Amino acid sequence: MRTKKLLVAALSALMLVGLFGCSKEKSTEPEVVPFEVVREALDNYLSSGQAPVITAQALFDNMNDGDTSNDYFVLSVRKPEHYVKGHIPGAINILFKEVAKPDNLKKIPKDKKIVTYCYTGHTGMMAATALNAMGYEAYDLKWGIMSWTKNQEARVISAFNEDTDAHDFPVETKVNTAEATHDLPSLSFVTAKDNDEIIRQAADHALSTMTPVISAQALFDLLNDGDSSNDPIVVSVRKADHYAIGHIPGAINIFFRDIAKEENLKKLDPDKQIVTYCYTGHTGELAATALAMLGYNATNLKFGIMSWTKNQSVRATAAFSEDTDAHDYPIHTGSNP
Repeated sequence: MRTKKLLVAALSALMLVGLFGCSKEKSTEPEVVPFEVVREALDNYLSSGQAPVITAQALFDNMNDGDTSNDYFVLSVRKPEHYVKGHIPGAINILFKEVAKPDNLKKIPKDKKIVTYCYTGHTGMMAATALNAMGYEAYDLKWGIMSWTKNQEARVISAFNEDTDAHDFPVETKVNTAEATHDLPSLSFVTAKDNDEIIRQAADHALSTMTPVISAQALFDLLNDGDSSNDPIVVSVRKADHYAIGHIPGAINIFFRDIAKEENLKKLDPDKQIVTYCYTGHTGELAATALAMLGYNATNLKFGIMSWTKNQSVRATAAFSEDTDAHDYPIHTGSNP
């Protein structure tokens, strides 16, 4: 009897050890780090080589090729009152700030390519960036609705104008560098544990809180107000050879496809405002949105380098032209697609 009792006690002890051992093993599982989940999703998209934009001509041709099976799902992210004034035929309307809301995502198919569009290409790119991070395949309409129609009532706001939107602010060719010494942000606005929901919450935070653009005049004034403490970090996301030709004074260079790589993020102070810029405003907005999803205070230079300088060598690409970039494609009015 004594031997039997000892055997039972020993078995019980072994079971307890096993239970505690399992508990200990579970506690050593790697913790989900929201920042890394979002960073990896963005970097996978940016590294894929997917084009950021689609032209109005390419979208029009797709919609009129006689094959409805390959049609893009078109999403206007403009204000509802502007959508009713004129929109691309078939487009549905979700304001850019609300694209990542769960109820709105249910309206957007994951089995079709998506084209987002806004007024000038900026907030359309914000929506496209967020959708791509969430696993959709989305493209921003280059130049927004001003490339689709010349109807000013449908456009609502003015297209880029060389006389009023472009400046002759100084540029430099000095190479500015930044050391990868900064801590990475902690995404306090993310509460989810599931990867998909983590990315959705980060996208919703960026779309609903970030300031989409800063004008060239406002950036110039900020950099030249005599108070260096409020200077933003300016990041050119253009190609290195174009950065070398000329850039905004003090700007560092991180190509837009590399903006979500950890070694580059550590070059950016999460406690300072960041202003990104590109050629026309599109990939600059992509980079700013990615940074906002990662917890940075980021905005984008409206119209890119073409708003900062009229120097064509520095611009490297042509600015928006009413004659070559704007079309007179059909539009629909009213609240229905």
